[in-house]
Amino acid sequence: MNTIISFGICPFVQRSLITMNYKKVAYNVKYIDLADKPDWFLKISPLGKVPVLQVGDEVLFESAVINEYVDEAHGPSLHLKDPLKKAQERAYIELSSVATMNYFQAAVASDRETFEAKKEALEGNLSFLLEKYQGPFFRGTDFSLVDTSLIPLLQRMFLTGNLVSMLKLTDENIKKLHKWTEKALSMEEVVNSVPDSFESDYQEYFRDKDSYLLSL
Repeated sequence: MNTIISFGICPFVQRSLITMNYKKVAYNVKYIDLADKPDWFLKISPLGKVPVLQVGDEVLFESAVINEYVDEAHGPSLHLKDPLKKAQERAYIELSSVATMNYFQAAVASDRETFEAKKEALEGNLSFLLEKYQGPFFRGTDFSLVDTSLIPLLQRMFLTGNLVSMLKLTDENIKKLHKWTEKALSMEEVVNSVPDSFESDYQEYFRDKDSYLLSL
């Protein structure tokens, strides 16, 4: 049995859970408190981050690596076969990671200057990805690892106050953003990738922050 070590509201854990759900991979979830990491966790997670996937006695860390393993071990692959296109999608996955951090840094920023700088970075990275988006999923009708990588960000942006309405995106990209999010959040694989208390836990997490965004 696979065991994935999680912090309930972590977007990077959710990426791997969406992939595992889509591939119908059986797993258990073990939750930890990232503010008080147990010693056994630090011994198997050299970066001290989640997710960590335990496969028998072996351990994998980093969500993109875990997703690659799950994809290869449980076919058919969500990657394209063409080496160049596959490499491009891996680059979009990396950009999704950066955009996710842009969003988080904007959401928790305590001052306007930091918020605006991180929001601008998010706008730039989102715009690039949305220009490539074909709908209803990133690549069109085919679900991909780019989707599993960005869906957690899409879900969280719509939970964080009025952030989406403040994004400086083209009208066309705003439509794409809503279309992608609506499609993603209707999927059983996404619904089942977070705890039942996810929305309330996530909003409570931000209420405890001195967030400039939530003061607007």
